[in-house]
Amino acid sequence: MIKKDTLVIIINGAGTTGAELSGLHKYLSKNDNHFVYYPNNIPGGFVGDYFPKSRIKDFNRFIDETIEMMRAPFKKVYIIGYSLGAATASVIASKTNKVDKLILIAPIVKNPNFRKFIKGLAMNFAHKDNLSKVQKLFFKEFLRRFANVPKTHIWTLQRYFLYTKHFIKKVDTKLMIVETLNDEIVKTKSIEWLIKKLNTDDITRYQVNSSHFLFFDRSIRKEVYAKIDDFLAEED
Repeated sequence: MIKKDTLVIIINGAGTTGAELSGLHKYLSKNDNHFVYYPNNIPGGFVGDYFPKSRIKDFNRFIDETIEMMRAPFKKVYIIGYSLGAATASVIASKTNKVDKLILIAPIVKNPNFRKFIKGLAMNFAHKDNLSKVQKLFFKEFLRRFANVPKTHIWTLQRYFLYTKHFIKKVDTKLMIVETLNDEIVKTKSIEWLIKKLNTDDITRYQVNSSHFLFFDRSIRKEVYAKIDDFLAEED
């Protein structure tokens, strides 16, 4: 029996059920040395048809429980954070020295303009003729759900981003940022801001010509899976 000596943690964003990262989870799990932990139901994320109110202490509980997993005798620990999950992944990496590599995908790590985000997403949905049936259903459902999110829950997320800023500047882990160039919410200036805040120069910046929801883009997702896998396989 092959011992799984590498822990890979995938942290999803808010606003979906986590389905968009299931392919990445499956791809990385093919490596016999990887134990891939994918808790897609996290604070701030959709569960079923609603957006549960999460407090900072709920996020912290998740962070502490995830760090506790790292006490197991793994030789390597890698964390992948997508969208809002990138903020949580950054906090984890700043709170422990057990993280060997960090990957931030379309990272939302500062207060976004949600009104512009929804407007941009709606325009993309309305004008893209090349969306698959699954993509169209997803975007339509996402817009419907997000429109019904209570404003108090959005305020909690805004406070969480303010909270995470204190930790981002402490991140000194080897890092890769997957930058989505057609992102509806994460713009180039946000990536530049993040790079300046991080406490490391060991950064790989990987740009892809896709939306914030790049894992629903058939033409790009397998390329991104392979790039992430290659980064994790690199010798330190």
